[in-house]
Amino acid sequence: MSPHLRYGLLCTSLCLAASLATVIATGTTTQISSSFSALSSMPLTAPPTPIATSVVRTSSTSASSVSGVSFPSVGSIPKDFSPAGLQRLWDVVGPVEPPPFTTTRIPKTPIALPSAPPPLYPSWFAPAPADILTNLTLPKGFFFGVATAAYQVEGAAKSEGKGPTMWDWNSRQPNGVADNTTGKISLWSHRWKELRLMIPVWDIVDLQYFLYKEDVARVAALGVNAHSFSISWARIFPFGTADSPVNQEALKHYSDLIDYHIAAGVAPVATLFHWDTPLALQAYYGGFTSPKIVDDFVNYAKTVFKAYNGRVKTWYTFNEPRVYCGQIAGYPFNISFAPGVNSSTAPYQCSYNVLRAHAGAVKAFREMGIQGEIAFKNDDFVGIPWRANNTDDMQAVERHAAFRLGAFSNPIYTTGDWPEIMTDTLPPSFLPRFTAQDKKDIKGTADFFAIDSYRTQYIMAPPDGLAACVSNPSHPLWPECNTPVLFDSNAGWAAGISPDPASDSWLQATPNFLRQSLRDIQTRWPTKKMYISEFGFVEPFEELRTELFRITEDVARTSEILLAIHEDKLPIAGIFAWAMVDNAEWSSGTSAKFGIQYVNYTTLERQYKRSALSLCKDLSER
Repeated sequence: MSPHLRYGLLCTSLCLAASLATVIATGTTTQISSSFSALSSMPLTAPPTPIATSVVRTSSTSASSVSGVSFPSVGSIPKDFSPAGLQRLWDVVGPVEPPPFTTTRIPKTPIALPSAPPPLYPSWFAPAPADILTNLTLPKGFFFGVATAAYQVEGAAKSEGKGPTMWDWNSRQPNGVADNTTGKISLWSHRWKELRLMIPVWDIVDLQYFLYKEDVARVAALGVNAHSFSISWARIFPFGTADSPVNQEALKHYSDLIDYHIAAGVAPVATLFHWDTPLALQAYYGGFTSPKIVDDFVNYAKTVFKAYNGRVKTWYTFNEPRVYCGQIAGYPFNISFAPGVNSSTAPYQCSYNVLRAHAGAVKAFREMGIQGEIAFKNDDFVGIPWRANNTDDMQAVERHAAFRLGAFSNPIYTTGDWPEIMTDTLPPSFLPRFTAQDKKDIKGTADFFAIDSYRTQYIMAPPDGLAACVSNPSHPLWPECNTPVLFDSNAGWAAGISPDPASDSWLQATPNFLRQSLRDIQTRWPTKKMYISEFGFVEPFEELRTELFRITEDVARTSEILLAIHEDKLPIAGIFAWAMVDNAEWSSGTSAKFGIQYVNYTTLERQYKRSALSLCKDLSER
């Protein structure tokens, strides 16, 4: 969930500090990489990676250190598919903490649910979700699911032949993760304060790689009927490339995981790529900033399709590609671009390559006769003009829609090409142009529309006017030339409920805008089926709660989805809560708590939160 991980002012400070340190150390000038820039406008499913201000680097710089960041020069590591070659890749990452156990744990079933939590407010003031709109039901076959991503929950970073990913590397870089954790959460957490700066935390995290049966059984007990998870490319192909060996142990692991889901009555929904690029591909040629990645991704996709055909019926190629492509343009990933790419052009070169890789994978899916449906997971929102009837703000909404949702939705759902606003603004040196064949290949490569719907916000034109920004590439808001705003223009009232401060820069609970947001999507990119592929919230200060009973968040947004289905006639076929469990939220580390289950990172024990019980009771009874 997932490519901006939101942590606002801290993120900005870290990014500025990193850039300033580079200027002092190397004399390199900095510039605003505004492609996917302004932090406040880099929303998603967890806090943004520091990309607002970034050093413009090309991969020709010999590798090594930007503000303490270290990565080999792109192309300097030769292909070597031996165990020694794999270890050389892991040496780029550094020491890895092994998991506390390495066998799949079998849960005791059935899972006993706790008693229902008592109401927090009188029913006349805040009815329970299950007591709202009781005459409305969900469509037959509706997915009520939960979502996760491999890197954020699996742990077992180096187990069973897995290759390193760029997030294994990033989490060990200075300020790569806001709370200095790394997907690894140590079991000796009583000493963690002393050790967390020495050893990262995402190597273990939820250890779902070995605890997936327990996690599936726990959500099945709630009435959840689907789980959207991602497959780790670096597990299936430790070296990433089409000419490298397949890791049969990883193929078997995911096969067993899929079978267990089906046996438990939880439909497996699989994402091929959720931001965890194999480090090998970044080292060989610059990852998604190079066109070489297209064939390697398609080969990976074909391998996975063939292995799980008939068992996985709903597929995603990419999770939130716009966010991912913005993420890799900034610190610390901006040390590993393909030749000729810099931090200003990287988001667009990446987007171009992702779209071609997506199209190639979907073409293979259809030619192979794979059962089921396929699309990708989009993010963001169209937006609401901050000042009603203000021409600049209305045009700013159009720019926001084009650069955010439209960058991938226009090519795939409507035209086969970038939105005109993008091509009118960006020269080919920034935004590669599609050939006629590209357009033909890309258009129509989705069977449904999936949106990670976390919030909808107001959009404002630049304070000095839209025209002044659009005509000036040096403008700090160019090329998007708009800013999301968290409050209305009348009296400064908040657009929605504020989250934990770690997510303040991008996240608000805005259920009042949800139906309009979904209608906007269906109007612009009409489809016969929609999934809300992620939704969620971070309760303020949950990270500081040491007693579980104090976590009182309650998810009561499902009534708007019911009305969108019944009154707006939107073809919503499923919703997926982010997340199944608390997890490693990218650049925010483990501080941002999106899970409907609490995880004790000392014991790895899971406990249901109030949101799990109230949300699931509502949906499972419809």
